[in-house]
Amino acid sequence: MTNQRLVLRFLQRLGAVAVLTGALLAGAVSAPALAETNSGPAASVGASAPGYVALGDSFTSGQGAPPYMFDGTACLRSKRASYPIFSAVISPYRLVSNNACSGASTADIPAQLLGVSPSTALVTLTVGGIDAGSNVVLAACAPDPASPVCLGAINNSVAQLSVLAPKLVGTYGLVAATLPQAKIAVLSYPRQFKPGFSQLGDVLNGATDALNTVIAGSVAAMAIPRIRFVDASQEFAAHGVGSRVPYFAFDPLNPFASANFHPNALGNSLGYARALVNDGLLRRR
Repeated sequence: MTNQRLVLRFLQRLGAVAVLTGALLAGAVSAPALAETNSGPAASVGASAPGYVALGDSFTSGQGAPPYMFDGTACLRSKRASYPIFSAVISPYRLVSNNACSGASTADIPAQLLGVSPSTALVTLTVGGIDAGSNVVLAACAPDPASPVCLGAINNSVAQLSVLAPKLVGTYGLVAATLPQAKIAVLSYPRQFKPGFSQLGDVLNGATDALNTVIAGSVAAMAIPRIRFVDASQEFAAHGVGSRVPYFAFDPLNPFASANFHPNALGNSLGYARALVNDGLLRRR
């Protein structure tokens, strides 16, 4: 079976084809063939296809949707089900590479841009969570969300938000200057928990909202039309951990599993990729 059929069958199992068919029929996107690249399955629609590069942290690498690429890194890039892979499958863009990496901060984006073609037409990006200390908060609060350690981690994360905006503005400016022809989609971090599911979940949801406010404000401050903030909250709504159909990986038997609290295959297809479709980012200019 070809890679294209494997992925389309996978999408059918997720119910994504039905959701995205309207966009396909409207001419917004077209279903390309697939080819294996060093970043996993990528859309291949010929040499003239506009190039697409994914940057950022674990939410873009696909950490919540194993298995991962064997690429000699600890980046936890999903082999089949990151949102960049789904986005390439349903759009005219050719995924050249997914350079995103688990644990990446704004300081890591310059290295991720090395070797990227200046003619790249589309960039998608999630970054800022690590800068704000999201991984530290999760580690500190998971054992006991009411503990002083958790409270201290949250307070420190909030403090980090006050200095995050200049880092984000600098990062977006660097991407725009390095890739002068690219549309740049800056995606939000969706709420990870069903409201009321747990005290920790509600705390982290609030922190996520605050982080997204800084990200959206930083994009707005750029005042560059080709840099767009993509708010995926609507697509992820009612699908947090604890919901009937969660869009996040979570293994209750292994609370510290690497995939936990990251978008799973459903979240990457019906959440992030769908948000990109709904906001028109996957339409070719």
